[in-house]
Amino acid sequence: MLKMKKVLGILLAVCFVLSVTVASVSAAPQKNEQQWGNEKYKFDNEKRKYDGEKRNWDNQKRNWDNGRKNWNGKNRNGDDYRIRGQNYNTWNQNYNRWFQLYTQWCLKYKLWNNQYGNWCGSYNKYHH
Repeated sequence: MLKMKKVLGILLAVCFVLSVTVASVSAAPQKNEQQWGNEKYKFDNEKRKYDGEKRNWDNQKRNWDNGRKNWNGKNRNGDDYRIRGQNYNTWNQNYNRWFQLYTQWCLKYKLWNNQYGNWCGSYNKYHH
């Protein structure tokens, strides 16, 4: 009988600890539906903006890549290699400036996309 009381006492203590733990976790502050909706609206607008910018940068990149192909043998001025070299250097400087802006934008996009992915994970945990 004494062993049974000890076992019941231990069982009650474990149940108490578990109930306190569950209560503290459920009492943690959580976002309500309106907060999730506001954040979703904000992220959806930002995603739409970044998708438009990405489409624009991709179109520009395709144009620059096509320009580079033209310099690989098709854009010659007869035998005057000096003029061809000057034209190519001007084009190459413009391309390098554009490419620097493109890489800066890609970094900014990658950072935002990581934040968006983290937020989507939290949103999906809350709603599923």
